[in-house]
Amino acid sequence: MSNFYDAGILTFWGVPNYGTFAQAYALQKVLECRMPGRDVRQINHLDKYHYHFYYKRYACYKIWNRMYWKERRRSIAERAERNAKKRVFSLAYAKIPHTPPLSKASAAKAGFQKVFLGSDIIWDFSVSVFHNDPMLFGGCLNTGELYSYAASFGTVKKNSPVPDYVKTSLQKMKAVSVRDENSADIVEALTGKKAEVVLDPVWLWEFEQDCNIRVPEHKDYILVYGQDFTDEYIQNLIRYAKKERLKIIALDCNADRYEWCDLLIKQCDLDPFLWIGYFKNASIVATSTFHGLTFGLVFRKKIAFCKTDFILSKIGTFLKQLRLYELFEDENNVEKMLSYHWDYAKVDEWITEQKERSFKFLEKAIE
Repeated sequence: MSNFYDAGILTFWGVPNYGTFAQAYALQKVLECRMPGRDVRQINHLDKYHYHFYYKRYACYKIWNRMYWKERRRSIAERAERNAKKRVFSLAYAKIPHTPPLSKASAAKAGFQKVFLGSDIIWDFSVSVFHNDPMLFGGCLNTGELYSYAASFGTVKKNSPVPDYVKTSLQKMKAVSVRDENSADIVEALTGKKAEVVLDPVWLWEFEQDCNIRVPEHKDYILVYGQDFTDEYIQNLIRYAKKERLKIIALDCNADRYEWCDLLIKQCDLDPFLWIGYFKNASIVATSTFHGLTFGLVFRKKIAFCKTDFILSKIGTFLKQLRLYELFEDENNVEKMLSYHWDYAKVDEWITEQKERSFKFLEKAIE
């Protein structure tokens, strides 16, 4: 065996998504603190099909077609931006301890005493880009003990048909934890055992004190992070920003349109530690994403949440437990959301209880 590690973490390694990076970084830090002197590594694996979705594009025009040259010029510019984005994220991921690259074939050559699967929607096998990768469920891994921490089935419903490898892998795990009730119900339906519902790893790490978080040069701004904002939401947010004399700064998310914002910061110019810093220093957070909402809550901000069914499937129960679900019921009522009395004492009280449960799950697995 070429390498042996005390613990491995398997998630969407290297994906150019800020929330994905943040949860991987947070879980790494938490396990390092609770396993002093032991070798804890992220498992350097991402299915090639999934990788190519982010970093490779192919033109379909023939060379004699005049559209070929237009597409070629555009693809050259896009390729340069993709390469710049790749460098930004590669440098950030390089700061997290990790294994050499592991494919499905080479994974057995590395050994782990324990492996933690998660967090994020790594178990949403319905997403074609994830390519039904069995390693996301612990397949092909050489480990003594297999756990999941805050994994999610995402948009998969309880009664959906499930691939055989999913059920088989879940039954082999020593203990399963998930980050939402829907995922817990699926695990119970497949294994007969109730999974523990725990907090996303970003709640467990003290980002307020993290010296890696960078401070942005801007002040007094509404931070926009997300996509598919409704026209009414946008107009209401602009109106609110003018009234409060705040700039609107957007952090690029999946190449949506942000011409309505005062400033757009592209992914190729935004390292993940600065991305977190923008949340930490924002006056207000306007978002439509899971981790955008999470970091808004982590840093105790006023939040205007433009909800979607996709995001509610991952965080709806959590919002109900925080008693914030009804506040976000009308996603276009920006004024109502931002004039709400944000009593974070009550939020923190509930989060503290959930942190204790989450840490207990990890500590039991570590022991």
